[in-house]
Amino acid sequence: MKTNLRILTLATALCVGLFTATAADKDGHNHKATPKGGRLLDKTEPHAEFVVEKDRSVSINFYSEDMKPVAATTQTVTVIADAKSGKETLQFEKKGDSLVSKTKLPDGEGYNVVVQFKQTAEAKPLNLRFKLDMHTCGECKRAEYACTCDH
Repeated sequence: MKTNLRILTLATALCVGLFTATAADKDGHNHKATPKGGRLLDKTEPHAEFVVEKDRSVSINFYSEDMKPVAATTQTVTVIADAKSGKETLQFEKKGDSLVSKTKLPDGEGYNVVVQFKQTAEAKPLNLRFKLDMHTCGECKRAEYACTCDH
């Protein structure tokens, strides 16, 4: 009986810990600041930064562990924007050391974005999801999708 109670207590503690980590990840405010003011995409190597440019095109920049710029090599990215007007897929091409979208994001904000990141053409895609909020955070002065504040 005591063993079952201990196992149940441990399982509950682990679930609470996982829920807390997942909730922090979902609000999008637990990532590092990036050199160009974008959102650092988790679990990418080298570190990828998602930046919405003034013309609503998207740039993906790459950085080493110490946030030094790294040239794009074999990486590929596709972005799916699920806006009120419908889903739009953005394809990317290499420009300089970055990947830049060939088209622009749909108008508006507050819609979901899926970034499909592949390290190589043969690699399994990594899907990263977040909400595209473009308004400026009052604390860190970054776009809300790239906010690094703890709120």
